[in-house]
Amino acid sequence: MGIFLDLYESLFPYLLCIPLGIWLGKKGWIPTQWVTKPLVWFFMPLLVIYHVQEADQQNLLVMSSLSFALATLMILPAIWIYRKYDQKSDLNLLKSCFSFYNVAFFGIPTVQALFGDGSVTLLICIYVGTAFYGDLIGYYQVARSGLGQKEAFKEVLKAPFLYAFTIAILLKVIGIPSFPDVVVDAADVSGTVVSVAGMLIIGINASSVKFNSLDYTFLGRLNLTRLIAGIFIMGAFLTIEFFFLDIIKEEEARHMLMLLPLFPVAANVTVFASFLGTKEKESAMLILTSILLSLILVPILANFF
Repeated sequence: MGIFLDLYESLFPYLLCIPLGIWLGKKGWIPTQWVTKPLVWFFMPLLVIYHVQEADQQNLLVMSSLSFALATLMILPAIWIYRKYDQKSDLNLLKSCFSFYNVAFFGIPTVQALFGDGSVTLLICIYVGTAFYGDLIGYYQVARSGLGQKEAFKEVLKAPFLYAFTIAILLKVIGIPSFPDVVVDAADVSGTVVSVAGMLIIGINASSVKFNSLDYTFLGRLNLTRLIAGIFIMGAFLTIEFFFLDIIKEEEARHMLMLLPLFPVAANVTVFASFLGTKEKESAMLILTSILLSLILVPILANFF
């Protein structure tokens, strides 16, 4: 019960931003792009650059590779559910909903509550893999929901994460000893801003949704399929790693990877959908329902750590 209370106490201020976003969206006071542009172009790149420098090289390589592989393979259950249950949905956006995990907006306050503030660097190692997938394959998929092939590719080249990651790797190769205190403080603030802004975006995009017109059976089926597939794939990865490779030296890193399939659909889906002006309402509702599921399952699993 203590883990439940600690997690909910940590997440509660951020979750309040969802109804605040719904209220602001109904009022029409804040255009979504006012929130998404600074988030995508400044705060997330700053987090990536800072924490990649702080990360152990082996952790960065292994954890990002596993999270990238999970995100890539999650395309398969998305295609299965599309063919079996709902061919009217947009397949590209559906793939992204399965493959995008909320490692930043939901993950940062979650791991801080479960493992402490120092755990954020390990989490960013996971985030790099999911974001690398999201800003290459996933971003292209979302863009293709409303743009042609050539225009979608151009949007991919605009993704700020690609340039932030390139800068981070160059700085790591050069061997920057440490950042000045002002950068450290800015990175700490950015973690909070990212979580708050991400939840606001979800609320704003959900503000115009008619809840009584939603297909809750399909939403439940979507979340359950995504959850089971993610647990199976990551479970297979970690079993092979533990018994045959044993290259993850920190138990906390394994625990975070175990939690990853339980994380909700990333708010990046709504960030990108808003950025491109396509399918905002549908993605927002899937994220909301997946957050509710995660709030139950994450602390249950964490009790076994």
